[in-house]
Amino acid sequence: MLTKERTATLSQAILPAPSITAYAALALILALLAAAFEALFPTSFSLVSPFSWSSVLKDGAKNLGIVLGIGLGLAYVSHLAKGLLGSSTNQTAILTVAPGEPSARTELLGDAVRIIAFSFLITIFARISILFGDNPVPITGQTLAVLLTGAALGARLGLLATLGYMCQGMGGMNVFAGGASGLVWQLSSGGYIIGFVAAAFLVGFMVERGWGRGAPLLVAMLLGNVLLYVPGLLQLGFFVPWEKVLAWGLYPFIPGDLAKLYVASLLVPAAYWVLMRYRLGERPAWT
Repeated sequence: MLTKERTATLSQAILPAPSITAYAALALILALLAAAFEALFPTSFSLVSPFSWSSVLKDGAKNLGIVLGIGLGLAYVSHLAKGLLGSSTNQTAILTVAPGEPSARTELLGDAVRIIAFSFLITIFARISILFGDNPVPITGQTLAVLLTGAALGARLGLLATLGYMCQGMGGMNVFAGGASGLVWQLSSGGYIIGFVAAAFLVGFMVERGWGRGAPLLVAMLLGNVLLYVPGLLQLGFFVPWEKVLAWGLYPFIPGDLAKLYVASLLVPAAYWVLMRYRLGERPAWT
């Protein structure tokens, strides 16, 4: 029991086992919030201007389809992959029967809720964007949200949530920093967005193996933060002179990233402690 608590992620403490109806309602509500947020605040926390209900409703409807489609689609594909890799039964039976079982549908919708919720969290933090001079890459709150996502959801769901965020932007939603959208390989900051997926997976992988609090969590997040810079700097080199890559894509972000790492390493165990105490009525044994 102690080992299980030490390696549990926030994913297992957030909405542990509601009904399939509750999960479906939560998925719809969260998708509506994400769709409405992007339609009303497409570039920053300022209301879209000029404001038009017809354009907002049209954009919101489009966004709702994208958010629900990506969230449910990623959850479904993930569950198919889990069945194919983790079961010795006939693969055709897995594809046609397992996803339709009540328990499988509940688990699938639960994963979709977490994917939608945390991709929305990254979208909100992406609105915190600061540009310095002629540097084409802004300092944003995305890194903090990505690290929290990996630590809270674990490797599989952390990867899916950040991948869902990336797919929303590629699908036309203005969810990237500064309200950007488009194919990530066509954006100067696209390499960092690809790095978000790898970073969330790595942090979640380490948290699932006991690096979920204190100094180990800080190290896990530091490694995840370093990892996301690899594709980010490589792709940035195709948009700016190579001699400017480190000056524009790394050095300005180090102080802010260190601060975000520290904040994230405090938020995760605090949130887990609160959730577990609320559920169990007592402080977890490992805290």
